[in-house]
Amino acid sequence: MRRTFLLILIAAGLFLSFGTAGILCAEEDDISVKAEVDKAFLTIGDLVTYTVTITHDPEIKILTRIPSPDTSVLEIKKIEDVNLKEKKKRVTGRRFVLTTYRLGDFVLDPVTIRYQTADGSEKSIQTNKIYLSVKSIAEGEPKEDIRDVKSVVSLTRRFARIGTVLLVAVAVLAGYWIYSKFLRKRVASLIPETVLSPEDEALSLLRELFDSDLLRKGFVKIYYLKLSEILRVYLEKRYGILAVESTTYEIMRSLRETAIPQSLKEKMNYVLSSSDLAKFAKWVPPPTEVVTINKRAEEIVLESAPETETANASSGEAPHGV
Repeated sequence: MRRTFLLILIAAGLFLSFGTAGILCAEEDDISVKAEVDKAFLTIGDLVTYTVTITHDPEIKILTRIPSPDTSVLEIKKIEDVNLKEKKKRVTGRRFVLTTYRLGDFVLDPVTIRYQTADGSEKSIQTNKIYLSVKSIAEGEPKEDIRDVKSVVSLTRRFARIGTVLLVAVAVLAGYWIYSKFLRKRVASLIPETVLSPEDEALSLLRELFDSDLLRKGFVKIYYLKLSEILRVYLEKRYGILAVESTTYEIMRSLRETAIPQSLKEKMNYVLSSSDLAKFAKWVPPPTEVVTINKRAEEIVLESAPETETANASSGEAPHGV
């Protein structure tokens, strides 16, 4: 009996030590720390919230600030400070919204918190480790099981539903025929046609691409094909050169004699060459490089546009997200 009780205690201790969250308390002082994530299993591009909190007596002074996680593996999207009151205690800490574009299992190292007690002595307490597992999208898709056979539907109800659907379809088709026959030209004539400038068109297409989920789904080559095409069409319209069907070297040679600043030419060469690497050499840029390429692509359009267009475009500039 005694041996069975000891085995139960050991099993319970092991279970509590391997979770996605844990609370560690100082034995003598009224202070505890907790590190947790809202999910331990995620796919590439998913967001995960990592929170470190310190619950302590108001007389205890926290001496260290909670550091950010290692950015070589995880990209930080947002940071929030936690500052709450829980009964007679204070709860402080930081909340990080993270993402990653790498597959594998990762460990968020323990965070050491130094603090000072009411009598002036300095001590420290450490959080638990956090384990994250990043899988591919295909691995994360749920598998469907065999479903139960549905109950029999009476023929009368089925025919009634089919008749209702047919009536709705006929009404929609009739409405579309009336619209296309009599109203389409009239409505079109009342709507003024808006033609975007090359700069506005390029910026709109770039921001639409930045907000897409192509990179999160792993379509790196398609993403940079679109990015390169948007810039080549813009350069062809802006400077009157053959850019769409030309290589990067040919484009830069065509722009050599123009009055474009050298810094702008370097940005053009950087973005187009990076896109070529992703398209033809299967290069997968890290998240920080993706942000830099996106920013430089937008700067090419803004800096090469006429002054009036630049002023209008800058007023609606969007963040360079991925």
